[in-house]
Amino acid sequence: MGVLGARGLDAARRSRDLGGFDDMAWSNIFLQLVTLTGPVIGEGLLNGWETSIELDKFSWGLQYNESADAPAEGGFGSVVSAGASLIGLGADKNVSMGKLEMWKRFDIASAMIHTCLDNHLPILSASITVLNIKQGGRAIHQPGFTLVATNGYFDEVELDMEPSGNGVEVKEHLTLHFNSIVISYLKRAGKDNIPTNPFFFSAPEK
Repeated sequence: MGVLGARGLDAARRSRDLGGFDDMAWSNIFLQLVTLTGPVIGEGLLNGWETSIELDKFSWGLQYNESADAPAEGGFGSVVSAGASLIGLGADKNVSMGKLEMWKRFDIASAMIHTCLDNHLPILSASITVLNIKQGGRAIHQPGFTLVATNGYFDEVELDMEPSGNGVEVKEHLTLHFNSIVISYLKRAGKDNIPTNPFFFSAPEK
C-alpha cells in the first residue's frame, strides 16, 4: 500500500525562498469532506483552499484475492477472470478495497470528524487533492492528483503528539471505510495539467 506525503514543515516554511507554495501553507495536500449536514470546514492557508483540511499524508490500497477455485496452472482463462474481477464484471469479484488512512494536525475540523465517528454518521464524500507548484504566469497551484472516496464512514480516529521545534503538535490519524473511489492523474503539459483517464472502482454489494 503506497503512501503519498507532503513536504516537511520546515521545507514548507522555506518555500517562499524556493518559488514554492505560499508563505503560510505547510502542505500541498488538501481534504474536502462532506457529511449529511454539509461540508466540514478546515483551516487551509493556501490561496483558494482556505476552507479545506490540510493533510500531512494519506494511504490507500486495492487488493486482488486469489480465488480458492482458481486453476492451479493459471492460463488465459484465469487472466481473463482476474481482469474481469478488477473492473467489477467477474462473478467472483475477488478485488477488495482497503481503508483510506489520513494523517493531519488537530484543527477546527477535528470536532466534526470525532462527532461523525461517535454517531456513526455517513461521509458522503472525501476528496483529496495534491497540488503542483504553480507555473510561471499561473495565478493558482493546479491539481496534479485527485482521489474521491464516496459513501463511507469513519471507524477510527487516533491522537498522538509529535515533536515540532521546541514544542509538540497534536496529530490525528483518521481511518475511513467507503464503497466507491475515483482516482485521477493530471499530466503536466507546458504550463497546464491535462487530465488523463481516471481509475474508478465500487465495492460489490454484499
